[in-house]
Amino acid sequence: MMQKFLLIAASFVSLFLELSLIRWVPAHVFSVAFFSNVILIASFLGLGLGFLLSEKKLEMFHTFPLCLLIFIIVILLLENIQITLPSNAQVWIWSYYQGNRLYAPPFKISIIGILAIIFSLIVLLFIPLGQKIGKLMAGFSPLYGYTLNILGSLFGVICFGVFSFFNTPAFIWFFVAGFLAVLILYKERIFVAALFIVALATIIIGASERDILWSPYYSIELLRKEDRSISVYVNQLFHQKAVNFDKDLNANNKYGFLYKWFNPGRALIIGSGTGNDVWVALKAGAEHIDAVEIDPVILNLGKKEHPQMPYNSDKVTVFTDDARSFMHKASGPYDMIIYGTLDSHATLSVTSSIRLDNYVYTHEALQEAQRLLSAEGVVVLLFSVPTDWMSARLIDTVKSVFGNKETRYVFTDSYLFNLMIFAGPGLTNALSERPDFSRILSMPSAKSAVEIPHDDWPYLYLEKRGIPKLYFITLLMLIGISITAIFTLSPLKGGKVNLFFLLLGGAFLLLETKSVTTLSLLFGSTWIVNAVVFSAILFLALAANWMVMKMRFKGTAWFFLALSLSLIISYFFPITSLLRLGFFSKVAIASLLAGLPIFFAAIIFAITFKSTKHVSHALGSNLLGAVLGGFLEYGSMAFGLKALYIAALACYLFAWFYLNKKLAQ
Repeated sequence: MMQKFLLIAASFVSLFLELSLIRWVPAHVFSVAFFSNVILIASFLGLGLGFLLSEKKLEMFHTFPLCLLIFIIVILLLENIQITLPSNAQVWIWSYYQGNRLYAPPFKISIIGILAIIFSLIVLLFIPLGQKIGKLMAGFSPLYGYTLNILGSLFGVICFGVFSFFNTPAFIWFFVAGFLAVLILYKERIFVAALFIVALATIIIGASERDILWSPYYSIELLRKEDRSISVYVNQLFHQKAVNFDKDLNANNKYGFLYKWFNPGRALIIGSGTGNDVWVALKAGAEHIDAVEIDPVILNLGKKEHPQMPYNSDKVTVFTDDARSFMHKASGPYDMIIYGTLDSHATLSVTSSIRLDNYVYTHEALQEAQRLLSAEGVVVLLFSVPTDWMSARLIDTVKSVFGNKETRYVFTDSYLFNLMIFAGPGLTNALSERPDFSRILSMPSAKSAVEIPHDDWPYLYLEKRGIPKLYFITLLMLIGISITAIFTLSPLKGGKVNLFFLLLGGAFLLLETKSVTTLSLLFGSTWIVNAVVFSAILFLALAANWMVMKMRFKGTAWFFLALSLSLIISYFFPITSLLRLGFFSKVAIASLLAGLPIFFAAIIFAITFKSTKHVSHALGSNLLGAVLGGFLEYGSMAFGLKALYIAALACYLFAWFYLNKKLAQ
């Protein structure tokens, strides 16, 4: 019984700590938030290498508490480094605005060097944990041990989801992970020392983060000004400002510009933040406002501390939701839809390089906005545009939906935002009735070389289709570190890496990533959707294990065939057609499309894993395959998200061919 608890506890720590680092490291190391899947890949690599080393007599887990403490100290020290980004990166990262950082450290290191340091440290941190899980699993039959491993991982996801719901501070995350890790050492002589180290690590984090608020998406710091305005910084970077309109004449004029020409009537504000757009719309005479904001902490800040307290009005209804998700459900009509400088500083999911706001600025998303407009309605998009190609992309995306006749734009000074795009039937009337307004605005150019984002390629911040230079160089560096680590700790010539399970691992991560992005498109890019999806995937794996343990399947051929067919169907299925369905119909069809491939893949893994002779080698290889899948995910920047299905199918077919060849031998 105790061995079961220890295995579940170690598995809990592995996934819980992984999720904690993905949230915590970007709060202290500038720009890492835009590379969060690098942390995921590093943890998989460390766990995989640990599994491959689990047959070694040397007990590495004794070093885990000390490794955790050293890791925490190094990350906190890296907060004093100014991260530099190459000028020709071919991708926009908001930290290019160095002047918008909360403080400017004196030392400089390139982002590629920083990522190499963090990647290596996380790999080293997770190796002892992976070895311990491998050693504990050796005491059980392969499939039963794997089931306990999944169960512990599921508890880790649920627990972190609960902590996210209550916006708990980071020191609690590390206390929980560290304390459980120490419990695993309860019989060891180092138990007391390990307990002291974990307590010290928790105190260090708590003391260093006294002024940090934690939302489900960011670390948040506030800078209060003498005029009672509040600057909001997320992951150390300026995000937005709660403006005191009684004192800030420039902001008054800038936000109020659009209301000189349009009556807000019934308004929808997407990305309402601390409430600036809400206040100005109320002041302009809005009869009713639906305000949508994804981050509950930022929304709560606006409710309690915005100088004008706009959310207290009876005319305002607040929704804590993803913008795209709300538009799926909204019925309208709205006289005005305002995109309130909606720019994210985080990725949509731990497995994906898509950013949180990418699905808001696609052709299909603006079609939904068009559907919600009244006969005289107008869409107003506000944005702080950093490059010419991004302004061209936003303007052309709006034009692709509303046409040249109903699209205009104007550039302003850089304070808070520098681009306003107007579109919709109400614009045509305003232009004809107000010639002075027409003279201020510009008409979109007839042609543009910039690609328009679609739901299958939603990369607003990429200069062009393809893997940008910054990511490409980073990938080469990380692949080099990974190969070096694998050959050093687990020589391929020793036959320790199992190609079959490696392919399954790579394909499964690609499936997982595509499932998260698909369901985020359908139900919203919120942390709740992510938590539910990851929990559901682990539940499917548990169900597959239970079926394989209870039933005697003779082979995997039929399941490989079913998996292949389900992937082909998912590839060709027009997923956006589900957006028009009711909630329960959408849930049912989406669950089948996303769930069936994962379920069949989990059954294939369970059948083959059940009979494996080298458990640690198989599971270690599977995790190394997940590392491969993490690298392949970047290919969606070039080929689109649906291409992940093709890559996963290729891995599974190769695995099937390899398995048949081995069985024939």
